[in-house]
Amino acid sequence: MDPLSQVIGLLRPRELSWRMIAVREPWAIRFPAVKAVVFGQMIEGACTLDRGEVRLTLRSGDFMMMACPPEWVMRSGSEVEPIGLKALFADPTALQRRDPAASSARFLAGHFLFAEPNADHIAGLLSPIVHVCAADVAAQRLGRLLSLLDDEVTADRPGRSLALDRLLEVILVESLRYRATQVEGMRPGLLAGLADPRISRALRRLHMEPSRAWTVAHLAREAGMSRAGFAARFAEIIGKSPIGYLSAWRMSLAKAALVSTKRPMMEVAQIAGYGSVSAFSTAFSRATGLSPTVYRQMAADKGECLNSLLPAPAINSANAPQSAAVGPSR
Repeated sequence: MDPLSQVIGLLRPRELSWRMIAVREPWAIRFPAVKAVVFGQMIEGACTLDRGEVRLTLRSGDFMMMACPPEWVMRSGSEVEPIGLKALFADPTALQRRDPAASSARFLAGHFLFAEPNADHIAGLLSPIVHVCAADVAAQRLGRLLSLLDDEVTADRPGRSLALDRLLEVILVESLRYRATQVEGMRPGLLAGLADPRISRALRRLHMEPSRAWTVAHLAREAGMSRAGFAARFAEIIGKSPIGYLSAWRMSLAKAALVSTKRPMMEVAQIAGYGSVSAFSTAFSRATGLSPTVYRQMAADKGECLNSLLPAPAINSANAPQSAAVGPSR
């Protein structure tokens, strides 16, 4: 399994929610800051998305995705005072009471959450905004996936939760693939590393055998570089030293094993590349502030609390009435 697939596999989608929003010009909507991944696609019309110093134009068919964004606004024009998203949900027709001859817009807006403990990985993979133009092949692929998502959400078929889970993962992969092709201006992280031919070779070997006793010299040989050159290049592109990245990845694997399995602590220690439980416990406590045993128990308690709130075990899927709450569904 390649590194990107491994990281996404650890994220474990937990909740999906989306709505189709229909408006008439002039309009503006203020979206709150959220600790989630938000996505959207313009179905009809166009708008401007403002997020701090970032501004982009979304046209019909364009797709966008953001990880844990601060407050942002979507609008038809700068002169319009935005309405809050919560207020719009309370009055779905608030932005449709316009001149019937005025231009209309429709867009799909949604978000998905990821289960602990490794949900923070997604913010490191995504740029502030992933924008895929409709003319791009990636947008066409994403459009078909979103159409399938719509179909699954609005139909009560057997296996719907599993289908939604997989569709969500594929949407993520398509967005990240597109991001990986945008080498210019890419910030440090895994995607930047995978875009570099030499660093990518070392990353793939490291992810294939995370418990191996890697050294910088070993990884440099995998990359076909000198030790010093590799260490400097890796830190520049990834944002961490080779051993720092390896340690962080091992801790991610250990956290996932503690939360999602009942493996003996010795097996978890070996997954993380440690030869003893005591050495693993010391390293884990230093990295997280909790012992592995306490971390596992806290995750279990948190999971029981979430299960009592969420009707579906894997994804709290939006149902048909919810998807059509603001504007018509496709």
